[in-house]
Amino acid sequence: MTIRVRVDRQSCQGSGRCLAAAAEAFALDRDRLAEATPAAAALPRARALEIARACPALAIELFEPDGTPIDL
Repeated sequence: MTIRVRVDRQSCQGSGRCLAAAAEAFALDRDRLAEATPAAAALPRARALEIARACPALAIELFEPDGTPIDL
């Protein structure tokens, strides 16, 4: 089962920790803010939680396939 990963651009500080942790799942846009790539949905749930919890701005949001937010 895949999860949905979203980066809140208002919260993102552009630290790049998510990119360092999973370069296939995150990228920095032209404003140097993180964005989830389509590959982010393929991250194992435990790995996605680990990356989201490590974000210094807590800007990474995870959702169940039905749209229910996943508590970090």
